[in-house]
Amino acid sequence: MMRTIHPLHALKRVGGIATLALAFLLFIGPREANAQRWLQTTQVIAPVQTETPTRALLDTLINVIDRSDSLQIKRAPDDPNRTLVSQLEDQLLNQEGIGLSSANYVFIDYRFEVNRDGFEERITELFFIYRPPGTGEEDIPIMYLNAKDSWVDDVLRNKGTTLVTNEAALKPFGDQIAFAKIVRERDARIVEIGDRTVREGFEAKKRNLVDKITRLSYSSR
Repeated sequence: MMRTIHPLHALKRVGGIATLALAFLLFIGPREANAQRWLQTTQVIAPVQTETPTRALLDTLINVIDRSDSLQIKRAPDDPNRTLVSQLEDQLLNQEGIGLSSANYVFIDYRFEVNRDGFEERITELFFIYRPPGTGEEDIPIMYLNAKDSWVDDVLRNKGTTLVTNEAALKPFGDQIAFAKIVRERDARIVEIGDRTVREGFEAKKRNLVDKITRLSYSSR
């Protein structure tokens, strides 16, 4: 059975479909513009030693902390609440006999993304610990920082060390501890890739990641 549609009704129907189509395109447009082509996260542990970027970074963070009475931070990533720095320092001293500057290792979390805007690398977390010499003893958490916090982000972006040959040239900490550089430091190693613990035998996977990030980092400059 064939049904006749009045021309005016047809125009209304076409107009309604066009409106819906336009709304759909507007909805998906921004998502397509920022379409994610590749995403990876990884965690590196690096020593905090004299004359290393990680040591200079820790000292700078402590200097910023000491100038504020209101900063609250966590001691470890899984701590439910933040605490005043003064309380954290008292806790470390009374329980462990150490301070913030006693940290000798730092876990650095990175997030890598390739989208239509190009390659983006971000440091997302810093977790400083004290690792007792020898084996068999547990790591002692010192300080956990989220790089989304404005003061942490400011230290990574706008503070750093100067060149010996040119004191006016500042090397931001974010550049100094970039993934491609930090993994080449002595005793630094990848411990997680995509939330999976990296164990022995994963050398090929680690090497592929290092090579890929290095390639992307330098090609995006």
